[in-house]
Amino acid sequence: MADAAQRGLGPQAIINLEALRHNLQIVRQLAPGSGIVSVIKADAYGHGMLQVARVLSDSDILAVARVSEGVTLRESGIDGPILV
Repeated sequence: MADAAQRGLGPQAIINLEALRHNLQIVRQLAPGSGIVSVIKADAYGHGMLQVARVLSDSDILAVARVSEGVTLRESGIDGPILV
């Protein structure tokens, strides 16, 4: 018998990408002149690295844990600075 996660009954986190974009704008307003590094390693903590990277592409740097994640970002058209 499949466990709960395999049946789609495991825990889920759903994020609002527009709210994420808005939060980045708010952080910029609250910390003018500061650089922002958005960490999107591990598939953006399970939220989908590419979709989150596109939303946070106005960050000064996108940070990942593995070179392969950086390569995936580049191959997907993300052209800003990437920190591994």
